[in-house]
Amino acid sequence: MGNIDVHDLTKAYLGDAVYGTYIRRNIIEETPTIRADVAHREANALVSAKGQSHALLTLREAGFITEEEWDIARKARNKSSATRAKNASIKEYRNATGMEALIGELYLSGKHERIEEIMKEIYKLG
Repeated sequence: MGNIDVHDLTKAYLGDAVYGTYIRRNIIEETPTIRADVAHREANALVSAKGQSHALLTLREAGFITEEEWDIARKARNKSSATRAKNASIKEYRNATGMEALIGELYLSGKHERIEEIMKEIYKLG
């Protein structure tokens, strides 16, 4: 997308879809014969606001994400949103928004290899 300025919450909107797709793909690749209901439960634990918040903070603590990537997540998590998570605290929801915005930004920037690295690390945390 070049230098087009995309709103942080719009990046999170896209990042949510990309994040979920990567998680679901990894589950299926790891266990091709998995039943859909079992895959759904596994994916939900990782794509939930709590799961995404945990992933972001763990990646940050481990030094796995760069300062530039952390800035993207930090800016997005500080944005106000009209929606709230049903089963997560506001802090967890905001961290999840940051994680999604980071993935959305990387996707829009064509950094698919970096998304792959991050998602593989997140899946290991699972």
